[in-house]
Amino acid sequence: MSSRPCTPRVLVTGSEYPGGLAAIRALRLAGFEPWAADSAAGGYGARSRASAGTVRVPDPRTDAEAFAGELAQAADRIGAAVVLPGTESALLALGTYRHVFPETVAVGAPPEAATLKATDKQALSDLATEAGFTIPPTSLVTLEDLPTHVPELRFPAVVKPLRSELDTDDGQLQRFEVVQVDDVRELEAALRTLPGQAGLVQPYLRGHIRTVNGVAWNGEVVVSVHKLAERTWPLDCGMVSYARTVPVHQELDTATRTLIKSLEWSGIFNLQLIESDGASYVIDLNPRLYHSLALAVRAGANLPAIWTSLLLGETPTGLGYRTGVHFRAEEDLYALWRMFMAGERGTALRGLLPHTPTVRAVFQVNDPGPSLCTLRRVTRSLR
Repeated sequence: MSSRPCTPRVLVTGSEYPGGLAAIRALRLAGFEPWAADSAAGGYGARSRASAGTVRVPDPRTDAEAFAGELAQAADRIGAAVVLPGTESALLALGTYRHVFPETVAVGAPPEAATLKATDKQALSDLATEAGFTIPPTSLVTLEDLPTHVPELRFPAVVKPLRSELDTDDGQLQRFEVVQVDDVRELEAALRTLPGQAGLVQPYLRGHIRTVNGVAWNGEVVVSVHKLAERTWPLDCGMVSYARTVPVHQELDTATRTLIKSLEWSGIFNLQLIESDGASYVIDLNPRLYHSLALAVRAGANLPAIWTSLLLGETPTGLGYRTGVHFRAEEDLYALWRMFMAGERGTALRGLLPHTPTVRAVFQVNDPGPSLCTLRRVTRSLR
């Protein structure tokens, strides 16, 4: 085992995604020494100057036990003090196999049952309602009983998997996304792609996405950050591509704290709502590093550093945030182009105007490596 460095080393999984990259940069900003643990070569975190090093590990979706075992060996080898899981599949793997880590390593994953509860989209409806939130009308529909549900369904609609990560026939986890459907035929096609041919169907709501993000510890919210999204990509059912921090909405914040307490969650969370027809509806909960994490960090709430401090038994600092800070994902150009082509030319052109301060999902002037990674991916796609 390597000797423990004076600067705590933090091993971060999932840094091949923008959320993981944001965590690597945030930890370096806070004075930690972050390392990237990736299952594929050339990820964002591995190419970032903020990363002190990289270790290769198996994909937690295909072999959770091997992933945890090799990650534990790497943590012991480099003298890591903390391991942060960046994806849902990593949370599940580490919650099951956290016993393989040395006692000196703090693993940021609750027991598997806690993650399963936090990622159960059907259970979320009940828990969110009990916490005081409004939920869109939701039906559990299988391909077999679809004909009996047709009279009650509204189109367009969205189809959600029961969880974002589900076991497939080969025994491996696979990620499934929310999709929009416009009629029964498209709904039938969407259900056929899901394990068990079952999904949650909700009416498609138009409006702005609002999120409550933060860090919780043993069910208590330590810090919360509110943001309002102006665009997503894809436009119909996608990730936030442009957003800004907004003042705390006290009613939503209180309900969020009640929900997180019922989940007894520890770690980062991202609660998504949609504002439609004067109401705010809960649509999803991501208990992991999320796509627009860099916004909270730029606004002053360094969520990865706060989480790490809690795991180390320290009192975190920086529990407030600034409003009016903007976030733009690289995919936002696609959203603006689609709006322009759909006739919303004025709105699209105004969307190109710069705002200060703005943080991007990947691009950073003093850390160009991840942007080169994006460029290579786009080039391969075009080819």
